[in-house]
Amino acid sequence: MRILGEGLVPVSQLQLYLSASEARKLVSELQGLLVDAEASEHFHLFSEDGGAELSCSIVTEAKLGGVGYTRQERDAFRRWKPKS
Repeated sequence: MRILGEGLVPVSQLQLYLSASEARKLVSELQGLLVDAEASEHFHLFSEDGGAELSCSIVTEAKLGGVGYTRQERDAFRRWKPKS
């Protein structure tokens, strides 16, 4: 799991507080991505009040190799350090 905040800064912890409607949309969109995990697809989930946005994609080795992410995203992923 890689979590990037504003400015593509790696974040190690995230808390989501979703309405039931937002949670259903998130699950539905994630299921759609899993149909073809190698596809260069992503989605944006916007809060009901428009004050927040969540972007999601499926991470694969091929995409990390340069196929599915921008240079800025790959640079941020390289800076990401998992907790040991």
